[in-house]
Amino acid sequence: MIEPSDLLVLGGLTIDRFPDGSHAAGGSVLHGARALAAAGLHGAAITVAGPEPEAVAAVAELRALGPALVREAPQSIRFAIDERGYDRRLIIEGRGDRLRVTESEISAFEARAVLLAPVAGELGPGAIPATRGVSYRAAALQGWLRTFRVGRPVRYLSPERIGAKLVDELAQFDLLAASLDDLGGMTDPGAALDLLRSAFGRRPLLALTDGVAGARLDLPDGSRHHIVPPHVVIDISMVGAGDAFAAILAAELGSGWDPLEAARSAAASTASLLASRQI
Repeated sequence: MIEPSDLLVLGGLTIDRFPDGSHAAGGSVLHGARALAAAGLHGAAITVAGPEPEAVAAVAELRALGPALVREAPQSIRFAIDERGYDRRLIIEGRGDRLRVTESEISAFEARAVLLAPVAGELGPGAIPATRGVSYRAAALQGWLRTFRVGRPVRYLSPERIGAKLVDELAQFDLLAASLDDLGGMTDPGAALDLLRSAFGRRPLLALTDGVAGARLDLPDGSRHHIVPPHVVIDISMVGAGDAFAAILAAELGSGWDPLEAARSAAASTASLLASRQI
């Protein structure tokens, strides 16, 4: 019997390579699990991972943080990440395998909320229908808003290019989260929210992160709010910050928090998590 969780996160583990030649495990599922634990929330995960040493260590960490179902794959998703200041360039070096999941596997976690958080299109077409039994459903859009040609820089897609069926299904979710970077080329958060609202309709709460500028919320009632982090951390890698924010926000909304209070809590927890990297 699995202990009920505040949030179940679905997505692939990654192996990230940095300009100095170092490697580290990553992916929304790992960054989200770490953030949930740091915030005192109970997380769970369903992921797919290869046999690389970094992935093996990450799987062990996931299982230490909470219940986890892990699909084995010949290799993990692999990215080269070049982060300069607040600009980030991604090159996909390996696609990994699809993460397939069933409704019964998801229901076994008895999670209050679920977050679909693909990073490289790894969630198969059955993932969304399999979540319909969860009372609060959230999705981080980044893995659907990217192209993935191995050896090429990631290019960013507008929502209308990800397919009408996927858009229609995501439009039924309670929360959709993205970063301004995910909407490549856009610099105006208001225009980015307009684009997302036009694509996904009025039902979902929209959350848009913008690095050290914090996050914007677009509520279904049409109101918009700027969530400013309590403090800004500089000269620290921002990798995983958006994943952390989305996970905490989804977990707290799934527990019935007011959206603004949940967003402020998520921003504060993410800032604290980033600050811990300085230690």
